[in-house]
Amino acid sequence: MYASIILPTFNERENVHQMVEALRRVFGERENWEVIVVDDDSPDRTWELVQELGAVDTRIRCYRRLDRRGLSSAIVDGLSLGVGERLLVMDADFQHDIERVPALLAALDGAEIAVGSRYREGGGVGEWSGARIAMSKLATYASRLVLRLTSSDPMSGFFAVRRESFLRVAPRLNPRGYKILMELLVLFRPLQAAEISYVFSPRRAGVSKLSGGVIIDFGLSLTELATRNLLTARFIKYAVVGLSGVVVQYAALYLLWSKLLVVEQATFAAITTAALSNYVINNGWTFAERRHTRLLDVLKGVVTFLIISGCGAFINQSISWYLVHLGLLLPIAMAVGIVMSSVWNYFLNLDLTWSGHARPE
Repeated sequence: MYASIILPTFNERENVHQMVEALRRVFGERENWEVIVVDDDSPDRTWELVQELGAVDTRIRCYRRLDRRGLSSAIVDGLSLGVGERLLVMDADFQHDIERVPALLAALDGAEIAVGSRYREGGGVGEWSGARIAMSKLATYASRLVLRLTSSDPMSGFFAVRRESFLRVAPRLNPRGYKILMELLVLFRPLQAAEISYVFSPRRAGVSKLSGGVIIDFGLSLTELATRNLLTARFIKYAVVGLSGVVVQYAALYLLWSKLLVVEQATFAAITTAALSNYVINNGWTFAERRHTRLLDVLKGVVTFLIISGCGAFINQSISWYLVHLGLLLPIAMAVGIVMSSVWNYFLNLDLTWSGHARPE
């Protein structure tokens, strides 16, 4: 069976040559394998080194991504490019046990997907701190509880999948964040994943991907999968920004504008301040891959956002008062108005305010 090894990289120049040599050693005389390095245009020019290696050994391929970044999307791109009947994903920093690669590939004899597990008997997390162990186990428990997964390590970044199985579910993937395996396991369910234990090792070079942003991404991914994309990560971000706007509006009214203007003018100024705050946060976070950077785009974006927000406020008030007139309690009527206007604002802003092509994250 031909195997494709997918290595997503970013600033891994110090590791990638050693990784290729280690794979050559693991596969030995076997010739039916390839390495696909998916590099997000690393500043340390990892892609250049891989291209040099590929000029000597045609089994080494490099896909240098200039249009986007992100681990999950890099993995999906690599899996899509693989020509092997069996596809394996691992990091290039030697944290995944390269000696377990043959076992993971062999496990696909009886399964569509095989997971390298740190929590199966014989596995381990190496030199992790107590806090990181607790965080990892909490995320694992949450994903198993919410998504009803049976894998002992659904957060693993070390796994193998049959190519035909991946191609079957690929159109339904929504790669984001760092936990593509979790999404694959949901799409493959109710099939049982094979598991191969391994011990997680300290990274040899580079910088860990773990950050506060990764934790937020995990929460958003979990919500998306649990609601079957009814609540998307982008919409959740938009809703959070909207709630922050309420805080900004009241703070601006009582801490600033009420001291400078009469009540009517102060209220209008506070609403405008909150809307501008929402635009700035949405531009840098919710719609980050489409963010406005040029001054003219920012000015157009602000104007469009304010117009849409104004229409949304009118819709909110109209729906609320109509439902009250029908006899619905005011708090419930207001909640319905807020939901309806938020959906209106979100989709119009998605299609009009931030309608440009995606940019690198």
